Amino acid sequence: MKIALYQVAGDEEWRMSLAPEVDERHWREQGRQITWLGVTCSIGLAAAFIRKRSLPRHMETGLAPLPALTDGDWDEVKQTGQKWIPFLTGRALLLEEIEALLLKHGQTDASERLRRVLQWLILKGECDMRPGVDSARPAWHWRCERCGAGGSTLVVRTCASCQEHCVVCETCLIMGRSRTCTPFFLFTKTQGRALGAVSSFTEVQVGASRHSLTIAQRRAVTELRGHLCGSARQVLVWAVTGAGKTEMMFPLLEEALRAGKKVAWVTPRKDVVLELAPRIRQAFNSVRVLALHGGSADAWLTGEVVVATAHQMWRFAQAFEWMVVDEVDAFPLYGHHALEQGLHRALAPSGKQVLLTATPPVGWQSLAKQGRLPCVVLPARHHGFPLPEPRLAVVWGLWRKLRRNRPIPVVERFLKQVEARSGQAMLFVPRVQDVKVVVTWLIGQGWPQEEIAGVYAAQPDREEEVARFRDGSRKWLVTTTILERGVTVPRVHVLVLGADHLVFDRAGLVQIAGRVGRRADYQEGEVWFVAEERTEAQIKALKEIKRLNHWAAKEGFLQKEAYSH
Repeated sequence: MKIALYQVAGDEEWRMSLAPEVDERHWREQGRQITWLGVTCSIGLAAAFIRKRSLPRHMETGLAPLPALTDGDWDEVKQTGQKWIPFLTGRALLLEEIEALLLKHGQTDASERLRRVLQWLILKGECDMRPGVDSARPAWHWRCERCGAGGSTLVVRTCASCQEHCVVCETCLIMGRSRTCTPFFLFTKTQGRALGAVSSFTEVQVGASRHSLTIAQRRAVTELRGHLCGSARQVLVWAVTGAGKTEMMFPLLEEALRAGKKVAWVTPRKDVVLELAPRIRQAFNSVRVLALHGGSADAWLTGEVVVATAHQMWRFAQAFEWMVVDEVDAFPLYGHHALEQGLHRALAPSGKQVLLTATPPVGWQSLAKQGRLPCVVLPARHHGFPLPEPRLAVVWGLWRKLRRNRPIPVVERFLKQVEARSGQAMLFVPRVQDVKVVVTWLIGQGWPQEEIAGVYAAQPDREEEVARFRDGSRKWLVTTTILERGVTVPRVHVLVLGADHLVFDRAGLVQIAGRVGRRADYQEGEVWFVAEERTEAQIKALKEIKRLNHWAAKEGFLQKEAYSH
Protein backbone atom coordinates (compact mmCIF):
# COMPACT_ATOMS: atom_id res chain seq x y z
CA MET A 1 0.00 0.00 0.00
CA LYS A 2 1.43 3.40 -1.04
CA ILE A 3 0.38 6.86 0.07
CA ALA A 4 0.83 10.44 -1.09
CA LEU A 5 2.24 13.39 0.82
CA TYR A 6 0.44 16.72 0.93
CA GLN A 7 1.08 20.24 2.15
CA VAL A 8 -1.56 22.87 2.89
CA ALA A 9 -0.58 25.92 0.84
CA GLY A 10 0.26 28.94 2.97
CA ASP A 11 0.60 26.82 6.12
CA GLU A 12 3.39 24.70 7.54
CA GLU A 13 1.02 21.82 8.11
CA TRP A 14 1.91 18.53 6.44
CA ARG A 15 -0.52 15.69 5.98
CA MET A 16 -0.49 12.29 4.40
CA SER A 17 -3.28 10.55 2.58
CA LEU A 18 -4.13 7.71 0.23
CA ALA A 19 -3.69 8.62 -3.43
CA PRO A 20 -6.89 7.63 -5.29
CA GLU A 21 -5.36 8.22 -8.74
CA VAL A 22 -1.82 9.07 -9.78
CA ASP A 23 -2.82 12.01 -11.96
CA GLU A 24 -4.61 13.93 -9.21
CA ARG A 25 -2.07 16.37 -7.76
CA HIS A 26 -4.03 18.89 -5.72
CA TRP A 27 -7.30 19.39 -3.96
CA ARG A 28 -9.37 22.39 -3.01
CA GLU A 29 -11.14 22.66 0.34
CA GLN A 30 -12.58 25.85 1.90
CA GLY A 31 -10.44 28.11 -0.25
CA ARG A 32 -7.14 26.41 0.61
CA GLN A 33 -4.94 24.81 -2.04
CA ILE A 34 -3.88 21.25 -1.21
CA THR A 35 -0.79 20.34 -3.25
CA TRP A 36 0.60 16.87 -3.75
CA LEU A 37 4.39 16.91 -3.50
CA GLY A 38 4.72 14.28 -6.19
CA VAL A 39 6.10 11.71 -3.75
CA THR A 40 4.85 8.22 -2.98
CA CYS A 41 6.31 6.14 -0.16
CA SER A 42 5.41 3.60 2.48
CA ILE A 43 3.02 4.62 5.25
CA GLY A 44 5.70 4.06 7.91
CA LEU A 45 8.19 6.36 6.15
CA ALA A 46 5.50 8.99 5.58
CA ALA A 47 4.64 8.96 9.30
CA ALA A 48 8.29 9.62 10.16
CA PHE A 49 8.37 12.39 7.55
CA ILE A 50 5.33 14.09 9.05
CA ARG A 51 6.91 14.11 12.50
CA LYS A 52 10.25 15.48 11.26
CA ARG A 53 8.61 18.22 9.11
CA SER A 54 11.33 17.87 6.47
CA LEU A 55 11.63 16.00 3.21
CA PRO A 56 14.46 13.42 2.92
CA ARG A 57 16.86 14.16 0.05
CA HIS A 58 16.06 10.98 -1.87
CA MET A 59 12.39 12.01 -1.86
CA GLU A 60 12.80 15.53 -3.23
CA THR A 61 10.86 16.23 -6.40
CA GLY A 62 10.20 19.08 -8.76
CA LEU A 63 7.01 17.79 -10.31
CA ALA A 64 4.40 20.45 -10.95
CA PRO A 65 0.80 19.89 -9.81
CA LEU A 66 -1.84 18.98 -12.37
CA PRO A 67 -5.28 20.62 -12.53
CA ALA A 68 -7.65 20.17 -9.61
CA LEU A 69 -10.83 18.13 -9.57
CA THR A 70 -13.92 19.71 -11.06
CA ASP A 71 -16.45 21.28 -8.71
CA GLY A 72 -18.93 18.52 -9.53
CA ASP A 73 -16.50 15.77 -8.59
CA TRP A 74 -15.53 17.63 -5.46
CA ASP A 75 -19.17 18.05 -4.38
CA GLU A 76 -19.80 14.33 -4.87
CA VAL A 77 -16.81 13.43 -2.68
CA LYS A 78 -17.97 15.79 0.08
CA GLN A 79 -21.56 14.52 0.00
CA THR A 80 -20.40 10.92 0.24
CA GLY A 81 -18.06 11.79 3.10
CA GLN A 82 -20.83 13.55 5.02
CA LYS A 83 -23.03 10.48 4.59
CA TRP A 84 -20.31 8.17 5.91
CA ILE A 85 -19.28 10.26 8.91
CA PRO A 86 -22.07 8.94 11.24
CA PHE A 87 -20.95 5.33 10.57
CA LEU A 88 -17.25 6.05 11.04
CA THR A 89 -17.02 8.58 13.86
CA GLY A 90 -15.66 7.01 17.00
CA ARG A 91 -14.09 4.09 15.16
CA ALA A 92 -10.47 2.95 14.87
CA LEU A 93 -10.22 0.66 11.85
CA LEU A 94 -7.92 -0.87 9.28
CA LEU A 95 -8.74 -0.17 5.64
CA GLU A 96 -10.40 -3.54 5.03
CA GLU A 97 -12.48 -3.08 8.19
CA ILE A 98 -13.78 0.24 6.86
CA GLU A 99 -14.87 -1.53 3.69
CA ALA A 100 -16.69 -4.20 5.73
CA LEU A 101 -18.41 -1.56 7.87
CA LEU A 102 -19.63 0.45 4.89
CA LEU A 103 -20.85 -2.71 3.17
CA LYS A 104 -22.87 -3.56 6.32
CA HIS A 105 -24.54 -0.15 6.01
CA GLY A 106 -25.53 -0.72 2.39
CA GLN A 107 -22.67 1.14 0.73
CA THR A 108 -22.07 -1.58 -1.86
CA ASP A 109 -19.98 0.61 -4.18
CA ALA A 110 -17.85 1.93 -1.32
CA SER A 111 -14.62 0.31 -2.53
CA GLU A 112 -14.56 2.43 -5.70
CA ARG A 113 -14.88 5.74 -3.85
CA LEU A 114 -13.38 4.82 -0.50
CA ARG A 115 -9.85 6.14 -0.95
CA ARG A 116 -10.98 9.44 -2.43
CA VAL A 117 -13.45 10.04 0.41
CA LEU A 118 -10.90 9.00 3.04
CA GLN A 119 -8.46 11.50 1.55
CA TRP A 120 -11.05 14.25 1.88
CA LEU A 121 -11.81 13.24 5.50
CA ILE A 122 -8.10 13.32 6.37
CA LEU A 123 -7.53 16.74 4.80
CA LYS A 124 -10.69 18.03 6.47
CA GLY A 125 -9.45 16.87 9.86
CA GLU A 126 -12.19 14.29 10.44
CA CYS A 127 -9.76 11.40 10.30
CA ASP A 128 -6.18 10.60 11.25
CA MET A 129 -4.26 8.00 9.22
CA ARG A 130 -1.31 6.05 10.60
CA PRO A 131 0.57 2.91 9.64
CA GLY A 132 -0.85 -0.22 11.27
CA VAL A 133 2.61 -0.70 12.78
CA ASP A 134 4.92 2.30 13.06
CA SER A 135 8.32 0.85 12.17
CA ALA A 136 10.04 3.93 10.76
CA ARG A 137 12.31 4.25 13.81
CA PRO A 138 14.76 1.75 15.36
CA ALA A 139 13.24 -1.59 16.37
CA TRP A 140 13.00 -0.80 20.09
CA HIS A 141 10.67 2.10 19.17
CA TRP A 142 8.34 0.07 16.94
CA ARG A 143 4.72 0.30 17.99
CA CYS A 144 1.39 -1.10 16.84
CA GLU A 145 -0.92 1.88 16.38
CA ARG A 146 -4.03 -0.21 16.96
CA CYS A 147 -3.22 -1.88 20.29
CA GLY A 148 -0.08 -0.02 21.39
CA ALA A 149 1.99 -3.20 21.68
CA GLY A 150 5.73 -3.25 21.04
CA GLY A 151 8.76 -5.41 21.66
CA SER A 152 8.82 -9.10 20.77
CA THR A 153 5.16 -9.18 19.68
CA LEU A 154 6.11 -7.17 16.56
CA VAL A 155 7.55 -9.59 14.01
CA VAL A 156 9.16 -8.94 10.59
CA ARG A 157 7.62 -11.08 7.86
CA THR A 158 7.49 -11.17 4.09
CA CYS A 159 4.21 -9.50 3.21
CA ALA A 160 1.94 -10.88 0.50
CA SER A 161 0.27 -7.48 0.06
CA CYS A 162 3.25 -5.19 -0.56
CA GLN A 163 5.78 -7.90 -1.55
CA GLU A 164 8.24 -6.41 0.94
CA HIS A 165 9.32 -7.08 4.51
CA CYS A 166 6.57 -5.85 6.85
CA VAL A 167 6.34 -5.64 10.62
CA VAL A 168 3.23 -7.49 11.86
CA CYS A 169 1.66 -7.20 15.33
CA GLU A 170 0.88 -10.56 16.93
CA THR A 171 -0.78 -9.08 20.03
CA CYS A 172 -3.92 -8.01 18.18
CA LEU A 173 -3.71 -10.59 15.39
CA ILE A 174 -7.03 -12.05 16.57
CA MET A 175 -8.71 -8.84 15.32
CA GLY A 176 -7.06 -8.84 11.89
CA ARG A 177 -3.57 -8.24 10.59
CA SER A 178 -2.09 -4.90 11.65
CA ARG A 179 1.16 -4.29 9.74
CA THR A 180 3.44 -1.59 8.41
CA CYS A 181 1.92 -1.44 4.92
CA THR A 182 -1.70 -1.37 6.14
CA PRO A 183 -3.21 2.04 6.91
CA PHE A 184 -4.99 2.45 10.23
CA PHE A 185 -7.62 5.18 10.58
CA LEU A 186 -8.81 7.01 13.69
CA PHE A 187 -12.14 8.82 13.31
CA THR A 188 -11.99 10.73 16.57
CA LYS A 189 -13.49 14.09 15.70
CA THR A 190 -17.06 14.18 17.05
CA GLN A 191 -19.26 15.86 14.50
CA GLY A 192 -22.70 15.27 15.95
CA ARG A 193 -23.26 12.23 18.09
CA ALA A 194 -20.83 9.35 17.58
CA LEU A 195 -21.85 6.13 15.85
CA GLY A 196 -25.34 7.15 15.02
CA ALA A 197 -26.45 8.02 18.56
CA VAL A 198 -29.01 10.77 18.90
CA SER A 199 -28.80 13.83 21.12
CA SER A 200 -31.00 12.45 23.91
CA PHE A 201 -33.29 9.54 24.75
CA THR A 202 -36.24 11.10 26.50
CA GLU A 203 -38.32 7.97 26.01
CA VAL A 204 -35.89 5.49 27.54
CA GLN A 205 -37.84 2.78 29.37
CA VAL A 206 -36.27 0.79 32.17
CA GLY A 207 -37.78 -2.63 32.78
CA ALA A 208 -36.21 -3.10 36.23
CA SER A 209 -37.84 -0.72 38.68
CA ARG A 210 -35.37 1.31 40.66
CA HIS A 211 -37.71 0.92 43.67
CA SER A 212 -36.64 -2.74 43.93
CA LEU A 213 -33.12 -1.70 44.88
CA THR A 214 -32.05 -2.47 48.42
CA ILE A 215 -30.95 0.20 50.85
CA ALA A 216 -27.36 -0.89 50.29
CA GLN A 217 -27.71 -0.59 46.53
CA ARG A 218 -29.37 2.81 46.76
CA ARG A 219 -26.64 4.08 49.02
CA ALA A 220 -24.02 2.82 46.56
CA VAL A 221 -25.82 4.45 43.61
CA THR A 222 -25.96 7.80 45.40
CA GLU A 223 -22.29 7.64 46.29
CA LEU A 224 -21.30 6.60 42.78
CA ARG A 225 -23.39 9.36 41.21
CA GLY A 226 -21.55 11.89 43.36
CA HIS A 227 -18.17 10.66 42.11
CA LEU A 228 -19.29 10.66 38.47
CA CYS A 229 -20.61 14.21 38.73
CA GLY A 230 -17.27 15.32 40.16
CA SER A 231 -13.84 15.45 38.61
CA ALA A 232 -13.04 11.74 38.99
CA ARG A 233 -12.41 10.01 35.66
CA GLN A 234 -12.32 6.50 37.18
CA VAL A 235 -14.40 5.10 40.03
CA LEU A 236 -13.98 1.64 41.57
CA VAL A 237 -17.14 -0.23 42.62
CA TRP A 238 -16.32 -3.08 44.99
CA ALA A 239 -19.49 -5.17 45.13
CA VAL A 240 -19.62 -8.73 46.45
CA THR A 241 -20.65 -11.54 44.12
CA GLY A 242 -24.43 -11.61 43.80
CA ALA A 243 -24.79 -8.01 45.01
CA GLY A 244 -26.85 -7.13 41.94
CA LYS A 245 -24.28 -4.66 40.64
CA THR A 246 -25.60 -4.98 37.09
CA GLU A 247 -29.14 -3.91 38.02
CA MET A 248 -27.66 -1.35 40.43
CA MET A 249 -26.07 0.39 37.44
CA PHE A 250 -29.36 0.68 35.53
CA PRO A 251 -30.53 4.02 37.05
CA LEU A 252 -27.15 5.58 36.25
CA LEU A 253 -27.18 4.02 32.78
CA GLU A 254 -30.63 5.48 32.20
CA GLU A 255 -29.39 8.94 33.22
CA ALA A 256 -26.43 8.66 30.85
CA LEU A 257 -28.66 7.66 27.92
CA ARG A 258 -31.13 10.45 28.62
CA ALA A 259 -28.20 12.86 28.47
CA GLY A 260 -27.36 11.51 25.01
CA LYS A 261 -24.18 9.73 26.06
CA LYS A 262 -22.76 6.77 24.23
CA VAL A 263 -22.25 3.83 26.63
CA ALA A 264 -19.87 0.85 26.55
CA TRP A 265 -20.17 -2.10 28.92
CA VAL A 266 -16.91 -4.01 28.66
CA THR A 267 -16.09 -7.44 30.05
CA PRO A 268 -13.06 -9.70 29.58
CA ARG A 269 -14.99 -12.78 28.42
CA LYS A 270 -17.44 -13.69 25.68
CA ASP A 271 -19.58 -15.78 28.06
CA VAL A 272 -20.39 -12.71 30.13
CA VAL A 273 -21.29 -10.70 27.00
CA LEU A 274 -23.73 -13.41 25.92
CA GLU A 275 -25.39 -13.38 29.34
CA LEU A 276 -25.32 -9.64 29.95
CA ALA A 277 -26.51 -8.24 26.62
CA PRO A 278 -30.02 -9.83 26.80
CA ARG A 279 -30.47 -8.52 30.35
CA ILE A 280 -29.67 -4.97 29.25
CA ARG A 281 -31.91 -5.31 26.16
CA GLN A 282 -34.78 -6.43 28.39
CA ALA A 283 -34.24 -3.54 30.81
CA PHE A 284 -33.83 -0.91 28.06
CA ASN A 285 -36.27 -2.04 25.41
CA SER A 286 -36.27 1.24 23.45
CA VAL A 287 -32.48 1.42 23.03
CA ARG A 288 -30.24 -0.34 20.52
CA VAL A 289 -27.94 -2.70 22.43
CA LEU A 290 -25.09 -4.37 20.55
CA ALA A 291 -23.23 -7.50 21.66
CA LEU A 292 -19.67 -7.47 20.30
CA HIS A 293 -17.35 -10.46 20.54
CA GLY A 294 -15.38 -12.68 18.17
CA GLY A 295 -17.69 -13.68 15.31
CA SER A 296 -20.50 -11.36 16.43
CA ALA A 297 -23.14 -10.44 13.86
CA ASP A 298 -23.33 -6.95 15.42
CA ALA A 299 -19.69 -6.11 14.60
CA TRP A 300 -20.32 -3.19 12.21
CA LEU A 301 -23.72 -2.03 13.44
CA THR A 302 -24.40 1.13 15.43
CA GLY A 303 -26.10 1.35 18.81
CA GLU A 304 -26.46 3.47 21.90
CA VAL A 305 -25.18 0.72 24.25
CA VAL A 306 -22.29 -1.54 23.27
CA VAL A 307 -21.72 -4.68 25.36
CA ALA A 308 -18.35 -6.03 24.29
CA THR A 309 -15.28 -8.02 25.15
CA ALA A 310 -12.20 -5.95 25.91
CA HIS A 311 -10.58 -6.88 22.58
CA GLN A 312 -13.41 -5.19 20.65
CA MET A 313 -12.43 -1.81 22.12
CA TRP A 314 -9.42 -1.76 19.80
CA ARG A 315 -11.88 -0.81 17.06
CA PHE A 316 -13.04 2.37 18.79
CA ALA A 317 -11.50 5.79 19.41
CA GLN A 318 -12.97 8.40 21.78
CA ALA A 319 -16.40 6.91 21.11
CA PHE A 320 -17.88 6.51 24.61
CA GLU A 321 -18.72 9.15 27.18
CA TRP A 322 -19.59 6.49 29.76
CA MET A 323 -17.85 3.15 30.15
CA VAL A 324 -18.49 0.32 32.60
CA VAL A 325 -15.65 -2.20 32.86
CA ASP A 326 -17.13 -5.34 34.42
CA GLU A 327 -14.91 -7.94 36.13
CA VAL A 328 -12.04 -5.52 35.62
CA ASP A 329 -9.54 -7.69 37.50
CA ALA A 330 -10.23 -10.84 35.45
CA PHE A 331 -8.07 -12.56 32.85
CA PRO A 332 -7.20 -11.54 30.19
CA LEU A 333 -7.86 -7.86 30.91
CA TYR A 334 -6.08 -7.25 34.20
CA GLY A 335 -2.41 -6.52 33.67
CA HIS A 336 -2.74 -6.64 29.85
CA HIS A 337 -1.24 -3.32 28.75
CA ALA A 338 -2.56 -3.45 25.19
CA LEU A 339 -6.15 -4.14 26.28
CA GLU A 340 -6.00 -1.42 28.92
CA GLN A 341 -4.69 1.03 26.29
CA GLY A 342 -7.61 0.10 24.06
CA LEU A 343 -10.09 0.96 26.83
CA HIS A 344 -8.45 4.34 27.43
CA ARG A 345 -8.48 5.24 23.73
CA ALA A 346 -12.12 4.20 23.32
CA LEU A 347 -13.14 6.57 26.14
CA ALA A 348 -13.95 10.15 25.16
CA PRO A 349 -11.66 12.87 26.59
CA SER A 350 -14.36 13.91 29.07
CA GLY A 351 -15.67 10.36 29.58
CA LYS A 352 -16.15 8.52 32.86
CA GLN A 353 -15.09 4.96 33.61
CA VAL A 354 -16.70 2.72 36.26
CA LEU A 355 -14.62 -0.28 37.32
CA LEU A 356 -16.80 -3.12 38.64
CA THR A 357 -15.39 -6.07 40.56
CA ALA A 358 -16.02 -8.32 43.53
CA THR A 359 -12.31 -8.93 44.05
CA PRO A 360 -10.23 -5.77 43.62
CA PRO A 361 -6.46 -6.35 43.69
CA VAL A 362 -4.71 -5.50 46.95
CA GLY A 363 -3.00 -2.54 45.27
CA TRP A 364 -6.35 -1.03 44.30
CA GLN A 365 -7.68 -1.51 47.81
CA SER A 366 -4.64 0.36 49.09
CA LEU A 367 -5.20 3.24 46.64
CA ALA A 368 -8.85 3.43 47.73
CA LYS A 369 -7.83 3.63 51.42
CA GLN A 370 -5.42 6.44 50.58
CA GLY A 371 -8.16 8.34 48.74
CA ARG A 372 -6.27 8.20 45.45
CA LEU A 373 -8.91 6.02 43.77
CA PRO A 374 -12.57 6.88 44.42
CA CYS A 375 -14.24 3.70 45.68
CA VAL A 376 -17.82 2.62 46.39
CA VAL A 377 -18.26 -0.54 48.48
CA LEU A 378 -21.34 -2.78 48.41
CA PRO A 379 -20.72 -5.57 50.96
CA ALA A 380 -24.16 -7.27 50.85
CA ARG A 381 -25.99 -9.41 48.34
CA HIS A 382 -29.25 -8.13 46.90
CA HIS A 383 -31.37 -10.70 48.79
CA GLY A 384 -29.79 -9.93 52.17
CA PHE A 385 -28.31 -13.37 52.86
CA PRO A 386 -24.59 -13.63 53.67
CA LEU A 387 -21.95 -14.97 51.33
CA PRO A 388 -21.40 -18.75 51.66
CA GLU A 389 -18.25 -19.43 53.66
CA PRO A 390 -16.12 -22.23 52.15
CA ARG A 391 -15.18 -25.44 53.93
CA LEU A 392 -11.50 -26.38 53.68
CA ALA A 393 -10.66 -30.08 53.40
CA VAL A 394 -7.28 -31.81 53.00
CA VAL A 395 -7.01 -35.11 51.09
CA TRP A 396 -3.57 -36.68 50.77
CA GLY A 397 -2.86 -38.10 47.32
CA LEU A 398 -5.99 -36.48 45.88
CA TRP A 399 -5.01 -36.69 42.20
CA ARG A 400 -3.55 -40.17 42.53
CA LYS A 401 -6.88 -41.39 43.92
CA LEU A 402 -8.81 -39.64 41.17
CA ARG A 403 -6.68 -41.16 38.41
CA ARG A 404 -6.88 -44.65 39.94
CA ASN A 405 -10.64 -44.37 40.41
CA ARG A 406 -10.46 -44.84 44.16
CA PRO A 407 -13.15 -43.62 46.59
CA ILE A 408 -12.64 -40.21 48.15
CA PRO A 409 -14.96 -39.92 51.19
CA VAL A 410 -14.92 -36.11 51.37
CA VAL A 411 -15.88 -35.72 47.72
CA GLU A 412 -18.52 -38.47 47.94
CA ARG A 413 -20.05 -36.77 50.98
CA PHE A 414 -20.27 -33.51 49.03
CA LEU A 415 -21.93 -35.20 46.05
CA LYS A 416 -24.50 -37.01 48.21
CA GLN A 417 -25.28 -33.75 49.99
CA VAL A 418 -25.95 -32.02 46.66
CA GLU A 419 -28.28 -34.83 45.60
CA ALA A 420 -30.12 -34.82 48.94
CA ARG A 421 -30.75 -31.08 48.58
CA SER A 422 -31.99 -31.39 44.97
CA GLY A 423 -29.14 -29.26 43.73
CA GLN A 424 -26.55 -29.16 40.98
CA ALA A 425 -22.78 -28.91 41.34
CA MET A 426 -19.92 -27.19 39.57
CA LEU A 427 -16.66 -29.05 40.11
CA PHE A 428 -13.71 -26.74 39.37
CA VAL A 429 -10.33 -28.19 38.38
CA PRO A 430 -7.07 -26.35 37.71
CA ARG A 431 -6.07 -27.76 34.29
CA VAL A 432 -7.80 -28.77 31.06
CA GLN A 433 -6.56 -32.37 31.31
CA ASP A 434 -8.10 -32.64 34.79
CA VAL A 435 -11.60 -32.26 33.30
CA LYS A 436 -11.47 -35.71 31.70
CA VAL A 437 -9.90 -37.22 34.84
CA VAL A 438 -12.74 -36.03 37.09
CA VAL A 439 -15.49 -36.90 34.58
CA THR A 440 -14.07 -40.43 34.32
CA TRP A 441 -13.87 -40.69 38.12
CA LEU A 442 -17.51 -39.64 38.55
CA ILE A 443 -18.67 -42.25 36.05
CA GLY A 444 -16.47 -44.85 37.72
CA GLN A 445 -18.09 -44.09 41.07
CA GLY A 446 -21.52 -44.92 39.67
CA TRP A 447 -22.95 -41.50 38.82
CA PRO A 448 -25.06 -41.52 35.61
CA GLN A 449 -23.01 -40.50 32.59
CA GLU A 450 -25.88 -38.57 31.01
CA GLU A 451 -25.95 -36.23 34.02
CA ILE A 452 -22.24 -35.33 33.75
CA ALA A 453 -20.52 -32.83 31.45
CA GLY A 454 -17.05 -31.38 31.26
CA VAL A 455 -16.17 -27.98 29.72
CA TYR A 456 -13.06 -25.92 29.07
CA ALA A 457 -12.21 -22.83 27.02
CA ALA A 458 -11.33 -24.47 23.68
CA GLN A 459 -14.18 -26.99 23.73
CA PRO A 460 -16.32 -26.60 20.56
CA ASP A 461 -19.67 -27.31 22.26
CA ARG A 462 -18.90 -25.48 25.50
CA GLU A 463 -21.80 -23.03 25.19
CA GLU A 464 -24.26 -25.86 24.51
CA GLU A 465 -23.10 -27.86 27.54
CA VAL A 466 -23.29 -24.81 29.81
CA ALA A 467 -26.82 -24.16 28.51
CA ARG A 468 -27.81 -27.76 29.37
CA PHE A 469 -26.44 -27.29 32.86
CA ARG A 470 -28.42 -24.10 33.28
CA ASP A 471 -31.70 -25.73 32.26
CA GLY A 472 -31.10 -28.71 34.56
CA SER A 473 -30.31 -31.34 31.91
CA ARG A 474 -26.90 -31.84 33.52
CA LYS A 475 -26.44 -32.25 37.29
CA TRP A 476 -22.63 -32.29 37.46
CA LEU A 477 -20.49 -29.83 35.50
CA VAL A 478 -16.72 -30.27 35.63
CA THR A 479 -15.02 -27.06 34.49
CA THR A 480 -11.83 -25.05 34.53
CA THR A 481 -11.69 -21.45 35.76
CA ILE A 482 -13.37 -20.36 32.51
CA LEU A 483 -16.68 -20.33 34.46
CA GLU A 484 -15.45 -18.75 37.67
CA ARG A 485 -17.22 -15.48 36.83
CA GLY A 486 -20.46 -14.31 35.27
CA VAL A 487 -22.41 -17.58 35.58
CA THR A 488 -25.59 -17.80 37.65
CA VAL A 489 -27.35 -21.13 38.30
CA PRO A 490 -30.06 -21.05 41.00
CA ARG A 491 -29.51 -24.35 42.84
CA VAL A 492 -25.78 -24.73 42.46
CA HIS A 493 -23.14 -26.07 44.88
CA VAL A 494 -19.39 -25.69 44.27
CA LEU A 495 -16.47 -28.05 44.80
CA VAL A 496 -12.93 -26.93 44.02
CA LEU A 497 -10.68 -29.93 43.45
CA GLY A 498 -6.99 -29.14 43.76
CA ALA A 499 -7.62 -25.79 45.43
CA ASP A 500 -3.92 -25.65 46.28
CA HIS A 501 -2.94 -25.21 42.62
CA LEU A 502 -1.41 -21.82 41.68
CA VAL A 503 -4.20 -21.09 39.22
CA PHE A 504 -6.58 -20.71 42.19
CA ASP A 505 -5.52 -17.40 43.71
CA ARG A 506 -7.42 -15.42 46.35
CA ALA A 507 -9.55 -13.53 43.84
CA GLY A 508 -10.38 -16.64 41.83
CA LEU A 509 -11.48 -18.62 44.89
CA VAL A 510 -13.69 -15.75 46.09
CA GLN A 511 -15.30 -15.54 42.65
CA ILE A 512 -15.84 -19.30 42.50
CA ALA A 513 -17.44 -19.30 45.95
CA GLY A 514 -19.68 -16.49 44.73
CA ARG A 515 -21.44 -18.84 42.28
CA VAL A 516 -23.37 -20.28 45.26
CA GLY A 517 -26.42 -18.81 46.99
CA ARG A 518 -27.17 -16.12 44.43
CA ARG A 519 -30.94 -16.75 44.60
CA ALA A 520 -32.91 -15.93 47.74
CA ASP A 521 -35.14 -19.03 47.36
CA TYR A 522 -32.22 -21.48 47.52
CA GLN A 523 -29.68 -20.89 50.30
CA GLU A 524 -28.73 -24.53 50.82
CA GLY A 525 -25.75 -24.47 48.47
CA GLU A 526 -22.26 -25.00 49.91
CA VAL A 527 -18.69 -24.34 48.85
CA TRP A 528 -15.91 -26.85 49.50
CA PHE A 529 -12.20 -26.38 48.80
CA VAL A 530 -10.53 -29.81 48.57
CA ALA A 531 -6.75 -29.95 48.24
CA GLU A 532 -3.65 -31.87 49.28
CA GLU A 533 -2.65 -28.93 51.47
CA ARG A 534 -3.98 -25.60 52.64
CA THR A 535 -2.55 -22.56 50.91
CA GLU A 536 -2.38 -18.86 51.66
CA ALA A 537 -4.85 -18.21 48.82
CA GLN A 538 -7.49 -20.48 50.41
CA ILE A 539 -7.06 -18.88 53.83
CA LYS A 540 -7.14 -15.33 52.44
CA ALA A 541 -10.27 -16.08 50.41
CA LEU A 542 -12.05 -17.42 53.49
CA LYS A 543 -10.98 -14.43 55.58
CA GLU A 544 -12.14 -11.95 52.93
CA ILE A 545 -15.58 -13.58 52.67
CA LYS A 546 -15.97 -13.54 56.46
CA ARG A 547 -14.85 -9.91 56.61
CA LEU A 548 -17.40 -8.83 53.99
CA ASN A 549 -20.18 -10.71 55.80
CA HIS A 550 -19.22 -8.98 59.05
CA TRP A 551 -19.16 -5.63 57.26
CA ALA A 552 -22.64 -6.20 55.77
CA ALA A 553 -24.05 -7.24 59.15
CA LYS A 554 -22.51 -4.22 60.87
CA GLU A 555 -24.08 -1.89 58.29
CA GLY A 556 -27.47 -3.57 58.81
CA PHE A 557 -27.73 -4.87 55.26
CA LEU A 558 -28.43 -8.53 56.02
CA GLN A 559 -31.81 -10.25 56.01
CA LYS A 560 -34.82 -7.98 56.65
CA GLU A 561 -32.68 -4.87 57.01
CA ALA A 562 -31.53 -5.27 53.40
CA TYR A 563 -34.67 -4.01 51.70
CA SER A 564 -36.22 -0.62 51.38
CA HIS A 565 -39.96 -0.29 51.70
